[in-house]
Amino acid sequence: AAAVAGGESERIYRCLDELEKDRAAAVRGAYLDGESYAELAARHDVPLNTMRTWLRRSLLKLRECLER
Repeated sequence: AAAVAGGESERIYRCLDELEKDRAAAVRGAYLDGESYAELAARHDVPLNTMRTWLRRSLLKLRECLER
């Protein structure tokens, strides 16, 4: 919320757009919509640990993008 309030939302959404579609949808679901990892894993038809890996790697990519 603080990042969005600070005018960072455009950068965040631009960086989300750089992720693969399913990964971006998972990040949005987990961190913007409050879905659990288990709910996301079921929706994307992947094992729970795969979803955890998707989210971790996606957050690292987002951080790299935002640091540019």
